[in-house]
Amino acid sequence: MRARGATAAVLLAVMLAACTPSHAESPPPSSPTASPGPSATTDPTDPDVLRATGTPVVSGAVALTVAPPSTDVRADDDGSVHVTAPDEALVVAPPGMTVTALADGSAVVRDAGGVFVGGLVTEPRGAGLSQVGPEVLRLDPGSDLWFTTAVVLTAVWGEAEGGRSLAVTPSAWARAGSQAAQEGLWAQVVAQAPDADSPGMQAQLECHELGAPDKATWNLEPWRPEVGLVEMITARCNP
Repeated sequence: MRARGATAAVLLAVMLAACTPSHAESPPPSSPTASPGPSATTDPTDPDVLRATGTPVVSGAVALTVAPPSTDVRADDDGSVHVTAPDEALVVAPPGMTVTALADGSAVVRDAGGVFVGGLVTEPRGAGLSQVGPEVLRLDPGSDLWFTTAVVLTAVWGEAEGGRSLAVTPSAWARAGSQAAQEGLWAQVVAQAPDADSPGMQAQLECHELGAPDKATWNLEPWRPEVGLVEMITARCNP
């Protein structure tokens, strides 16, 4: 009986060994996850991409970006900045702001509320600035930019021969004249002297910008009558 039992045990062991795989099968190796690379469809005019790769152009508290990064930037003592790009360039507004090309080749930078915060003119004047998107302009090859946030240097109330008078000192950028300068002058005059906010004062300011760019100060009087453009010019801005 013992021999028969031993024989049965040996047979059972042989059968179990035949049914058990000699080694556990390993799962196929997983392919390494490829790290994402730059998308081949990235928009070359995307504002965020341009801000990350372009040249900062800073005047006051506003920092534009100009691409390509080989742009030459020269700051003036009055806070304005001259920009020279080697070829065609893109001009990008700061995050949350817009930059808008105007008909005369100038452009304005506005904050989220639509308020003027800076202006650009092209050099030579009338060179091409074209709209790419709300935050991006294209500058034609061979053109430079002059950018500033300081349009009105001072606006001080005083007394003149007929009564109260506001002496406005414009920056050199504003004296050069442009549609952007007109918007910036009025925005900054009202910001510095809220009492000046009237159509007559605005008309006098625009007249001085057009007809007296080299005058040391532009004197605006709230007591002067509101008149048409021809009469304003005939009166040498002092109707």
